[in-house]
Amino acid sequence: MKRRNFLKGVLYGTGATMALVGGFGTFNKLDSLKAEAIDKDLETNVFSSCEMCRNQCPIAVKVKDGKVVKIDGHPDDAAFGGVICARGNAGPSLLYDPQRIKKPMIRTGERGEGKFKEVSWDEAYTYISDKLYNVKDQYGGEAIALASRKGPHDWFFRSIGKALGSPNVFSHEATCPMTRSVALDTTFGNEAIAADYANTKYLISIGRNWFEGIHVAQTRAVSKALSNGAKLVVLDPRFSITASKGEWLPIKATTDLAFVMAMANILIQENLYDQNFISQYTEGFEKWAEEVKDKTPEWAEKETGISKDKIIQITREFAAAKPQAILDFGWRTAYTPNDYQLRRAILIVNMMIGNLEVPGGYYRTKPANFLKDFPDQAVHAKVLGNITQPSFPKASKGRIDGTGVKGTPGQIIPAYDGAVGKIVESILTEEPYPIRAWLVHRFNPYISLTESPRVLEAFKKLDLLVTCDVYMTDTAYFSDVVLPECTYLERYEPIFDMAGLTPKYVIRQPAVPLVYPDTKPYWQIYKELGEKMGLGDYFEFKDMEDFMTQQLRPTGITLDKMKEMGVWTPPGMNAFYVRANDAKASMDTVLSNHSKKIEIFSVDVEEATKQGVPKYVSHPQPEEGKFRFVQGKVAVHTNAGTANVPILNELMPTNTLWMNPISCTKLSLKDGDEIVISSGLNEHKGKIKMTEGIRPDTVFCYHGFGRVSPELKRAFGKGINDNHLIPNEIGEVGNTVTSTTFVTVRKA
Repeated sequence: MKRRNFLKGVLYGTGATMALVGGFGTFNKLDSLKAEAIDKDLETNVFSSCEMCRNQCPIAVKVKDGKVVKIDGHPDDAAFGGVICARGNAGPSLLYDPQRIKKPMIRTGERGEGKFKEVSWDEAYTYISDKLYNVKDQYGGEAIALASRKGPHDWFFRSIGKALGSPNVFSHEATCPMTRSVALDTTFGNEAIAADYANTKYLISIGRNWFEGIHVAQTRAVSKALSNGAKLVVLDPRFSITASKGEWLPIKATTDLAFVMAMANILIQENLYDQNFISQYTEGFEKWAEEVKDKTPEWAEKETGISKDKIIQITREFAAAKPQAILDFGWRTAYTPNDYQLRRAILIVNMMIGNLEVPGGYYRTKPANFLKDFPDQAVHAKVLGNITQPSFPKASKGRIDGTGVKGTPGQIIPAYDGAVGKIVESILTEEPYPIRAWLVHRFNPYISLTESPRVLEAFKKLDLLVTCDVYMTDTAYFSDVVLPECTYLERYEPIFDMAGLTPKYVIRQPAVPLVYPDTKPYWQIYKELGEKMGLGDYFEFKDMEDFMTQQLRPTGITLDKMKEMGVWTPPGMNAFYVRANDAKASMDTVLSNHSKKIEIFSVDVEEATKQGVPKYVSHPQPEEGKFRFVQGKVAVHTNAGTANVPILNELMPTNTLWMNPISCTKLSLKDGDEIVISSGLNEHKGKIKMTEGIRPDTVFCYHGFGRVSPELKRAFGKGINDNHLIPNEIGEVGNTVTSTTFVTVRKA
């Protein structure tokens, strides 16, 4: 069987998929672009980092005769183990794709008509500059919004908006991990908390899917724990690949908080929690104990559909493994309007077993500036330097999402990320004031934000929409100006701080020259645009090598050394846990809040949400004939980013709607039938996948399909765009809301 046909087969067959992903070295053996043997004598290796998803895995890029022929994981990085996932392996497929944007373009027809003209970079910069200053002069700098996928580009991209006086800069985080991030910040005072999966003995997942939403280092760590005998429990309405590797509990969607609160109830009633840890390191536990005293296993059984005996069993097993046990805090945490309270409750239950700063639990990541308070560790690494900028002008108005406003949920929303869905609402409703210009970098609001038709409506109302990307995305197709970014394999970027249990610095550097000469790296695009706009003082560096040299100067590491190594970790430094050898060690350095305590009850959260400790909210369940609509990630695609990448599109060109056979029978549907899915708000066509791997009251599809840009020639019109069906509801801390939508399904 041909390799590509084999891979297509495993993507659509559950057992085979488990075999492919489960070993987690298989993809590293895949040379997706070269079937012939490679002459090793003519190869060179360039160490860099991947950008096929957000995780920036360290990589070794094999170059032969001036062309990238293969990508492996960095061989010297212990966490990533020299392996890489299918998406990372597909980097050359993106690099050499003739469908990439090759030149700057300005729209000449109506929005969405697809009429553009190619222009010079100077003409594009002049057009953007004139339009932005027109908006600023008429409406103020606050009428300009910027949104991007979070990453190293932010320093450059955001400098444009902040220099114009805009407070409205956003990341994509509200569509993915926002509620977890806010929960970490309000509980510990910072978001820099990670899980030590490799050394855990008991792992509970609430919808987290390590073997499809792949983070290479974390997926390898979970695999290691399972190989060492750890137990995995998965609460998920769908039988995911991760669920196949442990005990699957098909919980009713939106009821996860009931399960977690019942765990807390059992831990207290049976005296299974770590009272010494709670006494020394936390505050507000008595209020939590009061809140969960009636959240019994019997109560939780009625809410979740999981038997009380099973809830008791899981809780006792979890407690028996303490502190080497993890109730996972999640990844894509945007289920419900109060998803934030679920994430807080998860963190509290973890703290009840004292699993912070010990092997197999949670830990504060250890960048170089953290080590300064530990003299025996501080010798290992020094902090990266900063590139100075003049002060930005103060915005004349507050943010459109209310971030920072005391006494409101906005009080605890991180201003760096914001509630990105509010941009659409501000454009359309002009509340609290109108957004007139929107700059977008490597982010596709049409696919990534809920209620896609409303997003398109917002696009059409703007005075200016600018997209910088590698493809003519759905958002780019409706833009006024499209700027062609080169790929990560063709550019330098700032040194990343990728600290874990030790500090770590990672470089991204070009493996080959520009494939399409009129594309540019983002740092150059925004530096040149800033200079065109008279904002050059904010970009005082010659080029990216100069920028990186300034970063590295305080560390004593040379740029040439970073290029040679790709990854730098402190020589001789071992994994560092503050409480590994002293269960009562001070954690003042771990906790960044004013109290220097783990805040089970939070005054700030009480002021913002009236829930100083998490409270349970019961969400409606689907009526007969309706289904809960849930979504998730697949191993060979990254959210909105890879549907058109040639090799990945070939592996998985479309998605389907998963439905239980019981439900299919009631609706006279069979596997493969053409269907119409309706949320009452919008409809979408698709195909049925009949499977027992989903609750009868729930349907599921993979995210990232259903493209409307005809320039995405491989992905255009294929599959279901889940966000087309979901209303644009903003959750308690600015998150999108993805799992409260009910749909009906009928044969097309």
